[in-house]
Amino acid sequence: MDASFTLPYSQFVVADLFIKAFQTKDGYSVLVPVSRTEKGIDLVLTRRTDRKTRALTFQIQTSRTYAGTENKRRRYQHITWTGRFEVRQQADFVVLFGLYPPDDQSGVGLSKSHVMIFSNADMAALIASAETRDGNPDKLFGFGFYSADEAYLTGGSKTREHVDYSHHLFTNQTAGIRAALGEQSLIAARRSGRY
Repeated sequence: MDASFTLPYSQFVVADLFIKAFQTKDGYSVLVPVSRTEKGIDLVLTRRTDRKTRALTFQIQTSRTYAGTENKRRRYQHITWTGRFEVRQQADFVVLFGLYPPDDQSGVGLSKSHVMIFSNADMAALIASAETRDGNPDKLFGFGFYSADEAYLTGGSKTREHVDYSHHLFTNQTAGIRAALGEQSLIAARRSGRY
């Protein structure tokens, strides 16, 4: 009898996004650790070129998503809230994952995902800067959005300014991930005739 292997839904969806964006024909592989004791590593992305394999590790944090509310500054249809967590040094990047209902509430539909990617240093800085108006560490930080292509910091900012973080959305981070795995240097080498 084969042992069964289960994967949290958030990790499954993120792995599926990575598989679609980073394809095997380009030398990429998406790996999931089978040991639940791998602290800070929920997904590994590798790229094999010639005789070298490069790897990046990702820590996945799931956010609760709530229906947005009116406020003095801006209204968002959806708001994610994430509690403070330890950014593990083993993770090169941190993925914030949230599910939200489809825009059309009239019929049955699958939930949509809101995926943001931060470098280890960027995530640690965001968590460290999350403060209440009194200057105390805030236990939560959150992002508001109306559509999947936007993300505004709505909680955790001492000034309560809604800072645009859409550059951290998955689709806007893929080029940086490719560069971190050496794809840009390979393209430059091919153009110069060194590869």
